Amino acid sequence: MTLETLFLLLVPTYLVLIAYGVVGSRRRRLSPRARLVAVALMLLIPLAAILAALYATGDAFVIAGWGFVTLVMFVFGIVTAFLADYIARRTGA
Repeated sequence: MTLETLFLLLVPTYLVLIAYGVVGSRRRRLSPRARLVAVALMLLIPLAAILAALYATGDAFVIAGWGFVTLVMFVFGIVTAFLADYIARRTGA
């Protein structure tokens, strides 16, 4: 599996899981603080696992490249969580 294929599988899956988790936490009628904690964990745990795996390789080029990708994934995960919450609020989900 090439890095490009891994990227094309990893990023959309990450964003779909974030959106699903946000809507699921709204459906469970969690308090706003609990939803915020749940979303923060959903955003950080996968990225921490990716960074830990990268540091285990010890390859500076791979760490630099995928480190930037994980930063961008974090930013887009925040945007996805906000938009999923906004749409769920508007549609009553």
